Amino acid sequence: MISGVVKSASENFPLAGATLIIKGTGKGAVTNIEGEFKYLVNSKYAIEKVVLEVSYLGFISKTVTLGKQSYFEIYLEEDISSLDEIVITSSYGTKKLKQEVVGSVASITADQLITEQPANTFDELLEGQLAGVYIETNPRLGEEISINIRGQGSLTPLNANVVGTSTQPLIIVDGIILSEEVGIDGSDFFDVGTGNLSENILNPLARVGIQDIQSFDVLKDAAAVGLYGADAANGVIIITTKSGKKGKLRVNASVQSGISEPINQFQFLNGESFQRIQNIYNTNNGDLNNVQSWNGVNTDWFSLLNRAGIFNRYGLGVSGGTEHWSYRANANYQINKESQVNNQFEKLNTTLALDYRKKDFTASLRFSPSLTVKNDPNTLYAFAIAPNIPVYDANGVYTNFETFGNPLAVAEQNISESKTFAILNSINMNYQLTDDLRLTTLFGIDYSEKDEDKLFSGLNGSGQFNDGTLGRRVQRERNTKRWNWSANLFYNKTFGKAHYFDALLGMETRQEKVDFSYALGNGFDILENAQPIASAERQNFRFDSSETTGRSVFSQLNYDFKKTYFLLANFRVDQSSAFGSDNDTALNGGFGASWIISNENFFSKNIKNPVDFLRLRVSYGSTGNSRIGSYRALGLYTVDNNDDGNGYNGNNFANASSAPNPNLGWERNNKFNIGLDVNAFNRFKITAEIFRDDIKDLIVSRSVIPESGYTNVQINGAAMYNQGVEFSLQADWLKTSKFKWQSNVNISKIENEITALKGLGSNTSSAEVARAQQIGYATSTYWGFDFIGIDPATGRELYNVDGSIYDGSYVAANFTPADWQPIGNSQPDFFGGLRNSFSYKGINLNMIFSFAYGQDALIDRVLLDNYRVLTNRNLSINVLDEAWQQQGDLASFPVISNSNRIISNSSKYLYDASHIKLKAINLSYDLPASLMKIPFEALSVFVNGSNLVYWYKHKSPKNKNGIAEFKSVYPEMRTFSLGLNASF
Repeated sequence: MISGVVKSASENFPLAGATLIIKGTGKGAVTNIEGEFKYLVNSKYAIEKVVLEVSYLGFISKTVTLGKQSYFEIYLEEDISSLDEIVITSSYGTKKLKQEVVGSVASITADQLITEQPANTFDELLEGQLAGVYIETNPRLGEEISINIRGQGSLTPLNANVVGTSTQPLIIVDGIILSEEVGIDGSDFFDVGTGNLSENILNPLARVGIQDIQSFDVLKDAAAVGLYGADAANGVIIITTKSGKKGKLRVNASVQSGISEPINQFQFLNGESFQRIQNIYNTNNGDLNNVQSWNGVNTDWFSLLNRAGIFNRYGLGVSGGTEHWSYRANANYQINKESQVNNQFEKLNTTLALDYRKKDFTASLRFSPSLTVKNDPNTLYAFAIAPNIPVYDANGVYTNFETFGNPLAVAEQNISESKTFAILNSINMNYQLTDDLRLTTLFGIDYSEKDEDKLFSGLNGSGQFNDGTLGRRVQRERNTKRWNWSANLFYNKTFGKAHYFDALLGMETRQEKVDFSYALGNGFDILENAQPIASAERQNFRFDSSETTGRSVFSQLNYDFKKTYFLLANFRVDQSSAFGSDNDTALNGGFGASWIISNENFFSKNIKNPVDFLRLRVSYGSTGNSRIGSYRALGLYTVDNNDDGNGYNGNNFANASSAPNPNLGWERNNKFNIGLDVNAFNRFKITAEIFRDDIKDLIVSRSVIPESGYTNVQINGAAMYNQGVEFSLQADWLKTSKFKWQSNVNISKIENEITALKGLGSNTSSAEVARAQQIGYATSTYWGFDFIGIDPATGRELYNVDGSIYDGSYVAANFTPADWQPIGNSQPDFFGGLRNSFSYKGINLNMIFSFAYGQDALIDRVLLDNYRVLTNRNLSINVLDEAWQQQGDLASFPVISNSNRIISNSSKYLYDASHIKLKAINLSYDLPASLMKIPFEALSVFVNGSNLVYWYKHKSPKNKNGIAEFKSVYPEMRTFSLGLNASF
C-alpha cells in the first residue's frame, strides 16, 4: 500500500484530481480534494522498481520510482506553455486539455488581449479575435453590441413592435446565466423601440469588470453546446473570473488616463454653401420669396458640440490565501467623457472571490456588485442643425427653434440618464463522495435595478409642443431578477490499460422576472430644473412584467481510448413556460468524435516529419432557442388603467393585442461540424473547420383573418441555414530567453439563406429598413431598387426595374416593395483579425487588427440628398458640387428640388464598407523591481492607442464624405492613454 499527497511546487497547494498511473499498466489512482491518494500496488515486478506517472491539468507530468518508500510528497511544476491549452468546456465544472476537447471551442484569455483599451465591456476587445465570431461594436458608449457566432441564429422581426427571438449567444459568468435587456411583444411602451422616448438598452456585460476576467470561451458546435440544449442555438460564451492564490497578501493597483478625439468626422455644408443650396432649392420650387442672401452666420455645430474627451480608469485589489482559503477582492472605476459635450459613461465594478478547500469538500463564492451611469443629452448626431442659424439670439440667449431645439441648449438643459445597479452572485459547492464520484451544486443570481430619466426641457424646442405645453419628462424602471440552480453528479474511471471515461448527470432550474414601469409627464410650470411627474399638467403611467421559468435534465459522456480516440455524447431535456402548453418540452443532444492521428504507431515522429500534432474532429447534434420573451404563445390584452372613463360605463377597458398559439414551439438548430487541428515545426498551431447549421421552426409573426379579433399571431413558420469555413493560426516566430514574437490570425466565411417561409402576410419590411424575408436569400440582404444614375437631361434619378429604365417618379408611383430586388448584403464575404505580440527584456509591444471584406452599408438618405429637410437641417458637403444643376451635368445627386420622389431603399445609398482596422497598439515596460530600491514586487508602465485608424477599400474623396464618414455620424473616438500597473 502506498499513499501520499500531490501539490503544486510554486504554492504548496494540494492538487485535487491529479492522476497517478502505474507505468505500463493503465491502472492507478486519483487524488481527493486534499490532493491525497492511497493505492494498493500489485505488480509482477519488484515493487522497488515500479514507476508512478503523475499528471495534472496544466502541470508538467512527473515520474516517481517507488523504491522502498510507502509515503510520497510529490510536487508538480506549472506548465507555463500549456496554461492556454486548458479549455473550460461548460459552466458545470468541466474542463479539458485542448487536445482532448472534441467540440469546437474558441478560447482567449485576458492576457492575450490589450485590456488597457478604453472599452466598457469585454466583448469590445474581442472584435476580430476569434474565428467564427463576428462582433459589431457600438460607438455609443455602454450600449448593446451585436455578437453573432457562426451567423445570425434567428430571424430579425420586420414589424416595429415585435421584439422577436434573441439572436445573441447565451452568456454565463461564473455559472450565472446573464440576463439580456429585451422588451415585450406588442407593447407600445416596453417594446424597446428607437424613438426619443424609447428605453436606452445597455450591454449586460458592463456588469462584469474587464480586469476581473480570466478567460473567455466560446462554444460553437453541437458537441460543445449540447449540454445547454434549447438555449444554445446561438452559441454559448463561458466567462471565468479570476481567483485568489495561496500565499501572502498581495496588493495590485493600476491607474490609467488618456484623451479622446472624434475620428472620420462627418463634413456638413458651411453657412455660405448651405444658403446657396437652399436658394437653389427654393428657386427650383418656385418659392422666390424665400431666396435670400447669406446672413454671414457660419455656425460649426459639430465643433461646438465636440471636444477632446477624457478617459480615466483606476483599480485596486488584494489577493492571497492560506492552506484552506484563498481570496481576491478588486474594485475598478472607469469614466469615459465622450468627445460629444456632456455625454459620458462611467461604471464601478467590484468583486469578491472566496474559495475554500479541505479534504473532500470545496466551495467558492463570487459576489460582484456594479454601478453604471450613462448620460447622453447631446443629440447633435440625430439632427444636424442648419449652419446659418446663430447659437444665440440678439438677447444673448440660445436661439430657439421648434421640435428638435438648439443642440447646445439641448445638451445643457435636457436630461438623458440611465443608472443601473447590479449584483452578480454565485455559490458553488463540491463534495468528493468517492475517488471516482463527485457531487456539485451551484446557485447563481443576476439582479439589476435600472432607472432611466429623460427630460425634454421647456426652455428649448425639444420640450415645446403644438398644444402649448412646455416640458416633457419620461421616467422608466426595469428591475430584473434572474436565478439559476443546478446539481451535478460526476463520475470518472480508468479501466484496464487504455480505457478512460467520465460521465455527468445534472439537473437545472431557472427563472427570470422583469418588472417594468413607465411614467410620462407633459406640461410643467417650473422649467429651470426637473420637476416631479406628479406636478405635470398631463400624466400617463404604465406597468408591466415579464416572467419565464424553466427546468432541465442533462447528461454527458466522454470516452477515450489510449488518448487517441475520443467520443462524446450529450443529451438534454428542457421545459419552458415561454412556449405553448402543447409544445413546452424540447429534446436536444449532440455527438462528437475525434482522432489524434499523430498518436498512432504508424505516424512518423522522426525529425523529417514537420507535423507535431494532427487531429480530426467531427460532431453533429441539435440545439434550440428558448429566449423568445415571456408571452408570445399566449393571448394578450392591453389594459387601459388611466381612469379616463373611456371604457364601458366609464370603466377601464382592455383590447386584444396578440393571438394565442398553444402549439408555438422551440426554434431548432441542427449543427454539423468537421475540424482539423495541426501543430507543425514546433512553432505553428493551425485549426480549420467547416460547419453547417440548419435552423428550423423559426418563430415569425404572421397576419390572421380580421374575424379572429387579432391582427397577427406568432408561429413556427420559417427555416434557414448558416454554413461556412473558419481558419485560425498561431505562429511562434521566435522564442528565445530574451526575445519572443507571436502572431495570431483568423479568417471566417459565412453564408446564410432562408429556405422556407409559411403563413399569411407580407414578407417585406417598412420602406426605411430595406429588409425582407425571401426564400433563397440571406437575412442580411438589403432590398430595394437598382439605381443606375442621374439623367443628364432632367436631373432625375433613373432605376432599372426588371430590365427596363424608369425615372424615380414613375418608380414611386407604379412599384411597391413587392418589386424590390436584392441590392446588397450587410454580412461580410469574410472577416477576421490579427494579433502581433513582441517582447524583449521587459519591453512588450502588442498590436491588434480586425478586418471585414464584402460588407455593404445602407446610408440614411437624410444625410445625402433629402432636400426636403433643408428648411432647418444640414446636408453632406458632397451635395455642393455633386448635385445636378443644369442640362448635361454628370451628377451623383438629383436636381435640388422638392419634386424628387423619395425612394429610400435604393442602391444609390449603398456603400462598400470593406475595411481593415488598426484597433489598438500597446507598448509597455516591466521595470526590474527586484533590482531597484522600490517597495514593489512588480511595476510596469504603458502607453496605449485605441481605435486608431480605418483603411476602407474605397477611400473618401478629398474634403468630402465617404463610407468612413457616413458610418461615423455618431463619431467614434480615438484614444491615447498612459498608465501604470503595480503590485506589492
